[in-house]
Amino acid sequence: MLAAPMIWPLTGLRTVARDGAGRRRIVVTGAGAFGGWTALALQQGGAQVTLIESRAAGHPRSSSGGETRVIRHMYSNPLYVRMAARSLEMWRQAARDWGLKVLHSSGVLFLGQSNAREFFSSATAAMDETGIEYQRLDGDRVAERWPQIRLDGIEQAVFEPEAGYLLARRACHAVVEAFKRAGGNYILADARPGRMRAGRLESLTLTDGTPLQADDFVFACGPWLPRLFSDLLGDVLTVSRQEVYYFGTPPGDRAHGEAGLPVWADFGPKLWYGIPGSERRGFKIADDTHGKAIDLERADRIPSAEGIEAARAYIADRFPGMADAPLVDARVCQYTNTGNGDFIVDRHPEAANLWLLGGGSGHGFKHGPALGELVAASVLDERVVEPAFTLARLRNPS
Repeated sequence: MLAAPMIWPLTGLRTVARDGAGRRRIVVTGAGAFGGWTALALQQGGAQVTLIESRAAGHPRSSSGGETRVIRHMYSNPLYVRMAARSLEMWRQAARDWGLKVLHSSGVLFLGQSNAREFFSSATAAMDETGIEYQRLDGDRVAERWPQIRLDGIEQAVFEPEAGYLLARRACHAVVEAFKRAGGNYILADARPGRMRAGRLESLTLTDGTPLQADDFVFACGPWLPRLFSDLLGDVLTVSRQEVYYFGTPPGDRAHGEAGLPVWADFGPKLWYGIPGSERRGFKIADDTHGKAIDLERADRIPSAEGIEAARAYIADRFPGMADAPLVDARVCQYTNTGNGDFIVDRHPEAANLWLLGGGSGHGFKHGPALGELVAASVLDERVVEPAFTLARLRNPS
């Protein structure tokens, strides 16, 4: 069992008897970072949960697919700092409980150019408020510790020694296995919402037409969420195409691997970030700028020549020792974006027992454990929805 919650004001989850065993029946659709952790938290909270995934947890077309994700506390919003802190605690505990290395605590280095002054100021204030350990570094100190980084244009730096990266696909599989060990039911199938009547969702329908009934439903299906609920979410969520590149380090080189560099993020005209080593896949680098819309089912996952050249140019400028590095791998994934980057955790306005969970916006994976706790508290204890994640706020940001 994971450690007691510290973010959400929980006093123990209250379940409502619904089935013959005295447990509330809940269906969660989507086994990514949000859905998997939600299903696990609900199951551990006393509900009888069925988790449905269309392909497999962490599959290549999912928002939680791929090999690695950054975990850090550097947010200007204290809510996300607290969530990241709770999630990091839970990731560590889960790794111990499962006997599986899903967390690399390699540290994260944030490099700030002139346009990032306000963000660095507000983010360090939020971490101070939450008690997160970090180090402010001047240029001389960064150059001394990481001479392989060219610091042209960098005005300030912050290093988080306790942060690092997560193994995304492996973690998704591990959460599902923990869910099954806790007594949850896992089904590989496509699922669509059924009829809403009298303010409730009656059932959902599986691939073969089988209806599945429950007391509550949670849809956490990432980029498929705006498709299933287009009338409600079509103008709230956008799905953007993102490219990730892996460049090969020189033979015997340790300076550009995990032994020589932490995870890093460069806040300039664009936000570039990278994970050196990245489970021996190479020097991972990506541009965080939202890309064009993507067809989830039909699009070929082939990186663009323009994107590769932009990555090469950036590496040559910031990491000159990697200027001639070959591209050894590349992936195309997607972000599911809200207008302000905040998540969605809310009831459907026409069905009190239907919860919508999504809008990871490129930074959601790390928050899966804390978000799962929040959803479990909201559904089982029937608590007030977290105001920052309501649909109403996304529709009316002011």
